[in-house]
Amino acid sequence: MNNIEKYLRIAGLMLGLMAGILAVPATTSAQSSPSVRLNFTGTYVGTTCTLIGSPDMTVTLPTVSTQSLSTAGAGAKDFTIMMKCASGETGARVYFESGPTTDPVTGHLNPQTVSGATSASNVQIKLANADGSPIKVGDRSTMKIIPITSTEPTPATFFASYYPTGKVTAGTVSTFVTYVIEMP
Repeated sequence: MNNIEKYLRIAGLMLGLMAGILAVPATTSAQSSPSVRLNFTGTYVGTTCTLIGSPDMTVTLPTVSTQSLSTAGAGAKDFTIMMKCASGETGARVYFESGPTTDPVTGHLNPQTVSGATSASNVQIKLANADGSPIKVGDRSTMKIIPITSTEPTPATFFASYYPTGKVTAGTVSTFVTYVIEMP
């Protein structure tokens, strides 16, 4: 055997040993880290409620003076969302989703700028359930389940009112919220 062959054999042996040594720590640390499985489950139902009439609506609050806005709940106006649910449904929730107009602290709706109009300041729109209990937009626990007693249209009534956050200045108040019908 010549010197070159001996050198290649020794070099090959050395490379094999080095590769083995380098692989051991990686294998050892991978074995010391336990494998944990996280499972998710859920249910998607085909039954739902359909909206009767146009799902988009405009609720016009009454015109009030800035002096009357010194107390929360001034200028309250009711509005109704009509829905028809499938047979066997016993309840539904109108869920008002948190969005770009939602105040994350109060859960009320902040007014948006209206082109060509002076906007009121220091006022929000507060939503309430039919029984008057406040709704915090984005918080399901504040939205009541509406009992469904038949497949006839069922009304879901709510209230919207002005809510002062400071000394209110006169102007237009315009805001929006999106909603979905949920099966609890």
